[in-house]
Amino acid sequence: MLLALVLATAVASDPALVVVNKATNTVSVIDLASARTLATLPTGAGPHEVAASADGRWAVVTDYGAQVPGTSLTVVDLRTLTVARTIALAAYPRPHGITFLPDNVTVAVSSEASQSVVLVNVAEGRVTGSAPTGQALSHMVVVSPDGRTAYTANIGPGTLSSTAVDGSTPPRILPVGTQTEAINITPDGGQAWIGSNNTGKVFVVDLARWMVVDSVQTSGFPYRIGFTPDGATALVTNPQANEVQIIDTRTRRNLATLPMPGGALGVAMAPDGATAWITLAGANEIAEIDLAARAVTRRLPAGGGPDGIAYVRR
Repeated sequence: MLLALVLATAVASDPALVVVNKATNTVSVIDLASARTLATLPTGAGPHEVAASADGRWAVVTDYGAQVPGTSLTVVDLRTLTVARTIALAAYPRPHGITFLPDNVTVAVSSEASQSVVLVNVAEGRVTGSAPTGQALSHMVVVSPDGRTAYTANIGPGTLSSTAVDGSTPPRILPVGTQTEAINITPDGGQAWIGSNNTGKVFVVDLARWMVVDSVQTSGFPYRIGFTPDGATALVTNPQANEVQIIDTRTRRNLATLPMPGGALGVAMAPDGATAWITLAGANEIAEIDLAARAVTRRLPAGGGPDGIAYVRR
């Protein structure tokens, strides 16, 4: 009995990556210790982003669609490595950005076509609420540490929206820049960093003061932004420049620029802040970065056109 408990605990803590393969409409689960692909599972058409629950139970993929707008989420059971269910989002087309709330069963999803943030219980497979963003092309979404407020980057108008996830208050809109797509929130919940596709700038927004307080010029298209858990360092992927920039969040100074042949897209971070992983869509690989050394330590195989990525302990 004791041996079985020890083995179950070891299996439950195995670190893995969940990676969306956009070109093949699949999602893969990759074991980090062995670099072995544990499963590759079908999704809906045009999968873009993925979120994994902190308890290691669920991964959820947004089925964004291609020429025809997507209207579903694909839910993966990380214990059995199977597709648990597909959740229909008929009233909320073009689901894209996604993040889990602290309860580990509810996801917040940005729906571009309905200009809203949708709450979905993935265990029960049902929509539990929605909140308007008040803006067009709400592409990516992040949530405050307490899970009460959602923030979206809105590509069309170049704005930031803030809305209560339960829809209890009207959205608050802040003009930021142009073509604002990438967004992340610092671990302390104090700032949002937002990328401007056409200028290469990453704007820093003080959320308490609700104003842009600074900007960082990157080398091109700031596609995604990741933070180390201590909030000291930001990673910005630039697929057009084929590189990742490592930035000091306090001084805004560029600490290192790492070449990423194959086009750097998604970013995932280890809980200890020592390692990051970047999807390389053109190479069908994932680059593993030692953040202390500021160097790529290995490349892991992925499926076709990897994009969204999440770290999880299964």
